[in-house]
Amino acid sequence: MADTCKLTIYFDDPFWVALVETEENGQYRVARHVFGPEPTDPQIEEFIHDNWRTLHFTDALQVEKKGGKRINPKRMRRIIEKEIAANAVRGTKAQQALAEQREAHKLEKRAKSKEQKEAETERKFQQRAEKRKQKHRGH
Repeated sequence: MADTCKLTIYFDDPFWVALVETEENGQYRVARHVFGPEPTDPQIEEFIHDNWRTLHFTDALQVEKKGGKRINPKRMRRIIEKEIAANAVRGTKAQQALAEQREAHKLEKRAKSKEQKEAETERKFQQRAEKRKQKHRGH
Protein backbone atom coordinates (compact mmCIF):
# COMPACT_ATOMS: atom_id res chain seq x y z
CA MET A 1 0.00 0.00 0.00
CA ALA A 2 1.40 3.40 -0.96
CA ASP A 3 1.90 6.02 1.71
CA THR A 4 0.10 9.29 1.06
CA CYS A 5 0.27 12.75 2.54
CA LYS A 6 -2.13 15.64 1.95
CA LEU A 7 -1.68 19.29 2.95
CA THR A 8 -4.75 21.51 2.99
CA ILE A 9 -4.56 25.20 3.83
CA TYR A 10 -7.81 26.96 4.65
CA PHE A 11 -9.04 30.13 6.33
CA ASP A 12 -10.56 29.46 9.76
CA ASP A 13 -11.56 32.97 10.82
CA PRO A 14 -9.38 34.83 11.94
CA PHE A 15 -6.37 32.61 11.10
CA TRP A 16 -5.00 30.55 8.22
CA VAL A 17 -4.65 26.89 9.17
CA ALA A 18 -2.73 23.98 7.64
CA LEU A 19 -4.27 20.51 7.91
CA VAL A 20 -1.83 17.66 7.30
CA GLU A 21 -3.30 14.20 6.66
CA THR A 22 -1.14 11.09 6.30
CA GLU A 23 -2.01 7.49 5.52
CA GLU A 24 0.67 4.88 6.18
CA ASN A 25 0.09 1.13 6.10
CA GLY A 26 -3.66 1.56 6.58
CA GLN A 27 -3.17 3.97 9.52
CA TYR A 28 -4.70 7.45 9.15
CA ARG A 29 -3.27 10.38 11.15
CA VAL A 30 -3.95 14.10 11.07
CA ALA A 31 -2.23 17.23 12.44
CA ARG A 32 -3.17 20.90 12.51
CA HIS A 33 -0.90 23.95 12.35
CA VAL A 34 -2.04 27.57 12.70
CA PHE A 35 -0.17 30.04 10.48
CA GLY A 36 -1.85 33.28 11.55
CA PRO A 37 -1.76 35.64 8.57
CA GLU A 38 -2.05 34.24 5.06
CA PRO A 39 1.12 32.25 4.33
CA THR A 40 3.12 32.80 1.17
CA ASP A 41 4.42 29.94 -0.98
CA PRO A 42 7.96 30.19 0.46
CA GLN A 43 6.51 30.11 4.01
CA ILE A 44 4.53 26.97 3.16
CA GLU A 45 7.62 25.32 1.69
CA GLU A 46 9.65 26.28 4.77
CA PHE A 47 6.89 24.89 7.02
CA ILE A 48 6.98 21.56 5.18
CA HIS A 49 10.76 21.24 5.27
CA ASP A 50 11.50 22.62 8.75
CA ASN A 51 8.44 21.89 10.90
CA TRP A 52 7.42 18.42 9.70
CA ARG A 53 9.03 16.66 12.70
CA THR A 54 7.40 19.02 15.23
CA LEU A 55 3.82 18.34 14.12
CA HIS A 56 1.63 16.61 16.71
CA PHE A 57 -0.33 13.93 14.85
CA THR A 58 -3.43 12.27 16.31
CA ASP A 59 -3.46 8.63 17.30
CA ALA A 60 -3.67 6.25 14.35
CA LEU A 61 -7.11 5.43 12.98
CA GLN A 62 -7.87 2.38 10.83
CA VAL A 63 -8.79 3.22 7.24
CA GLU A 64 -11.71 1.33 5.78
CA LYS A 65 -11.24 -0.21 2.35
CA LYS A 66 -13.83 0.82 -0.20
CA GLY A 67 -15.80 -1.80 -2.09
CA GLY A 68 -15.82 -1.88 -5.87
CA LYS A 69 -19.55 -2.56 -6.38
CA ARG A 70 -21.50 0.30 -7.99
CA ILE A 71 -24.57 1.48 -6.07
CA ASN A 72 -27.54 3.35 -7.52
CA PRO A 73 -27.13 7.09 -6.72
CA LYS A 74 -30.61 7.35 -5.18
CA ARG A 75 -29.93 4.35 -2.94
CA MET A 76 -26.53 5.82 -2.02
CA ARG A 77 -28.19 9.11 -1.02
CA ARG A 78 -30.67 7.26 1.25
CA ILE A 79 -27.84 5.27 2.85
CA ILE A 80 -25.80 8.43 3.47
CA GLU A 81 -28.78 10.27 4.95
CA LYS A 82 -29.44 7.35 7.32
CA GLU A 83 -25.81 7.31 8.44
CA ILE A 84 -25.75 11.06 9.00
CA ALA A 85 -28.95 10.85 11.03
CA ALA A 86 -27.60 7.91 13.07
CA ASN A 87 -24.18 9.45 13.68
CA ALA A 88 -24.43 12.94 15.10
CA VAL A 89 -20.72 13.43 14.35
CA ARG A 90 -20.30 15.56 11.28
CA GLY A 91 -17.36 16.85 9.31
CA THR A 92 -14.48 15.30 7.50
CA LYS A 93 -12.40 12.41 8.76
CA ALA A 94 -9.69 14.90 9.71
CA GLN A 95 -12.11 17.07 11.70
CA GLN A 96 -13.43 14.01 13.53
CA ALA A 97 -9.89 12.87 14.38
CA LEU A 98 -9.05 16.34 15.69
CA ALA A 99 -12.25 16.36 17.76
CA GLU A 100 -11.33 12.98 19.27
CA GLN A 101 -7.86 14.28 20.09
CA ARG A 102 -9.34 17.40 21.77
CA GLU A 103 -11.72 15.21 23.78
CA ALA A 104 -8.89 12.95 24.94
CA HIS A 105 -6.79 15.98 25.90
CA LYS A 106 -9.76 17.42 27.80
CA LEU A 107 -10.17 14.22 29.82
CA GLU A 108 -6.44 14.12 30.63
CA LYS A 109 -6.54 17.77 31.70
CA ARG A 110 -9.56 17.15 33.95
CA ALA A 111 -7.86 14.20 35.65
CA LYS A 112 -4.65 16.19 36.17
CA SER A 113 -6.60 19.17 37.51
CA LYS A 114 -8.50 16.95 39.93
CA GLU A 115 -5.25 15.45 41.24
CA GLN A 116 -3.78 18.93 41.74
CA LYS A 117 -6.88 20.12 43.63
CA GLU A 118 -6.80 17.06 45.89
CA ALA A 119 -3.08 17.57 46.56
CA GLU A 120 -3.65 21.24 47.38
CA THR A 121 -6.53 20.35 49.74
CA GLU A 122 -4.35 17.76 51.49
CA ARG A 123 -1.49 20.26 51.79
CA LYS A 124 -3.77 22.88 53.35
CA PHE A 125 -5.17 20.31 55.77
CA GLN A 126 -1.64 19.29 56.84
CA GLN A 127 -0.75 22.96 57.27
CA ARG A 128 -3.77 23.57 59.53
CA ALA A 129 -3.03 20.43 61.57
CA GLU A 130 0.60 21.52 62.06
CA LYS A 131 -0.56 24.97 63.13
CA ARG A 132 -2.93 23.44 65.71
CA LYS A 133 -0.09 21.30 67.08
CA GLN A 134 2.16 24.35 67.42
CA LYS A 135 -0.53 26.25 69.38
CA HIS A 136 -1.00 23.37 71.87
CA ARG A 137 2.71 22.83 72.50
CA GLY A 138 3.08 26.11 74.39
CA HIS A 139 0.76 25.05 77.26
